[in-house]
Amino acid sequence: MSSFDIHRMVDELQLLINGRCKKTYQPHHEQLVLRLKPKNSSQKDLVIIRGSRLYLSSRDRPMPSQPTPFAMLLRKHLTNARIEKISQIGFDRVISIIFDAKMGKRELIIECFRNGNLILLDENKIIIAPLTHSRISGRIIKKGIQYEPPHEAINPTSLDKNQFKEILSKSELNLVKTLAIHFNLGGQQAELICNNSNIDFNRLASEVSESEQDLMELLKKLRNVIQDLKGQAGGYLSLKTDNKERTLDEIKNAENLSARDEIFTNLTFESSPIKNYEKDGVLQINFENYNDAIDTWYGKHDSGATARRIHEKFLSEQPRGLESESDKLSRRLKSQQKSLTKFDLEIEQNRDKGLTIQENSLEIDYLIQESKIMINKIGWKDFSKKAIELEYISQVDAKGKKILIKLPNNNADVWINIEISAQLNAQVYFSKAKKVKDKSEGARKAVSETEKLLKKAKKTEVKRKEKDQITVIKRAKRFWFERHRWTIIDGMHLFVGGRDAKSNDTLIKKHLKNGDLYFHADLHGAASCVSKLKIGFESDLNPPPYLPKGVNAFRISDSMENLEFSDKAKKQAANMALIWSRGWTGGGGAGTSFWVKPGQVSKTAETGEFVAKGAFIVRGNRNWIKDLEMKMAIGLICINGIPLLFGGTKEIVSYLCKRWAEIQPSLQKKEILANKISKDTGLVTDDILPILPGPCEIKENYGLIKS
Repeated sequence: MSSFDIHRMVDELQLLINGRCKKTYQPHHEQLVLRLKPKNSSQKDLVIIRGSRLYLSSRDRPMPSQPTPFAMLLRKHLTNARIEKISQIGFDRVISIIFDAKMGKRELIIECFRNGNLILLDENKIIIAPLTHSRISGRIIKKGIQYEPPHEAINPTSLDKNQFKEILSKSELNLVKTLAIHFNLGGQQAELICNNSNIDFNRLASEVSESEQDLMELLKKLRNVIQDLKGQAGGYLSLKTDNKERTLDEIKNAENLSARDEIFTNLTFESSPIKNYEKDGVLQINFENYNDAIDTWYGKHDSGATARRIHEKFLSEQPRGLESESDKLSRRLKSQQKSLTKFDLEIEQNRDKGLTIQENSLEIDYLIQESKIMINKIGWKDFSKKAIELEYISQVDAKGKKILIKLPNNNADVWINIEISAQLNAQVYFSKAKKVKDKSEGARKAVSETEKLLKKAKKTEVKRKEKDQITVIKRAKRFWFERHRWTIIDGMHLFVGGRDAKSNDTLIKKHLKNGDLYFHADLHGAASCVSKLKIGFESDLNPPPYLPKGVNAFRISDSMENLEFSDKAKKQAANMALIWSRGWTGGGGAGTSFWVKPGQVSKTAETGEFVAKGAFIVRGNRNWIKDLEMKMAIGLICINGIPLLFGGTKEIVSYLCKRWAEIQPSLQKKEILANKISKDTGLVTDDILPILPGPCEIKENYGLIKS
């Protein structure tokens, strides 16, 4: 944002005066969000992108569960603080927000130039904490010192004719650059003033200052632009388009907010608080206020900051990010080729030194003899001092009994051992060249082998892309529900079942809460299962970029809004409880399951009875669901940025997954199907096997397996 943009934004932010700061978040290192409650309107987020922009938004935006230290500090000082004043410092890209807080006056400085910064000050303008400590142009920004604003920039709103002329006359730049930089207007407004004045953008500013007519015309148009800035409201987005009418129709007829945002995100290239001059291939869209314009352009991207932060964390946990096998081999090949080039250079240098020593052996032998005589007389210590004064010796190694001599014809310097002759010193370098040559032969073989592997890896990657295989994420920690059997039921609720006796105990004791339901198939040894009322999944509005087409992305939610489970959800949960029992391995068919409330499930047995590990006592009436079929499906989804195989009822899998398949009981081992799925999807078999209920095969394939 330019100073011009900031001026309009500060005017629009005046509606926040007397409002209160409710909470502070830092969803990404580049972004800070102040959740504000204006006095007479609904809650809004002040989104601050360091060094770039700020604007008000009412979008839903996921926030990190753990606040950063800087966000915690701001919460400590600003929570429930009343906003007293919002102003632009001078005409610079710096905004001041003054709060009346419980700990006294607090001022938040937002610097939107260079890399940007946010600085919290106390009532005496002492820095409590900056987001980033810095030292730029003599300004020191760190905790505990007085805050110094940047050097005051020229304010174009208060210039008279003489000041205007003086700045132009002293400039060595052309007119448009002078207006943009020296008058603090920014490129758009500088171009607009030049265009409205009918003056060539590229004329020298000093030349324009000499023409009274041009000078007055420029000053007039500048004042008109300033008047538009102060007198008008709203803002404009400029979109690149070949057909303005078609683009307007696409925006008007967009299916939803997301589709509309996509159009603006892809086509917008600049924003302005006032209307710019018309250009070919540029459509200007007017908004009632500038905040809405910026939110429309950047809102979708900025609201996904938390998701980006999670994705970046996943990337950082990978050994080399998400690079493919060909990337690894390309890096290895580059390193090997670099080493080979180094070996070749070293061979050449050692050979040249050996040959030069042989060619100058008489002189070098003489130098060796003279050095020995001098050392015998004065010792190594004094020799080291005097030898450097000699023309041909540049360094002495007393410990190694060597001298560094300058070879004739500027053929580098060589170390000479004075204990042996020149010819033997030459042989030392030839031996070094031979050793390096032997190494280089091995390196050449390694390069050849890597080139073969790289060629093979690239072919494999082409096949992976053809099959739309997913990128495997190496995880240090898995989701808690992956320790059990899991699926999704109607309403996007999480449904979890035990794998064994220990898992049953853990699941019921730790995860069965009020509002949840307990499910169990009417078969001995079946898994204890829990449908979670408050834990489920929601669509990920910012899916990871490495997902292939046909894989939907979701995020875990701990605050599902449904107050109870639907009948469809109960039936799907009962069906999965039956599928996870020995009914599947028994050949399928139909069966029965029941559900009860958490208060009916107990580990306490009656007197004289014993409850085995993994077993529970169910008291009271049971709610039976009969005639359940052994029909299960599997499909590809992405949860919190992690591609996974998901198993569930055919109804829910076909609804959530674009690539899925129906499976049925079979005599075929499930490892055979797991290997086939792994080969076609790219998932590792260790992530596939826990999802398959037992021996099974594909009944109907709907894009899960492409071969």
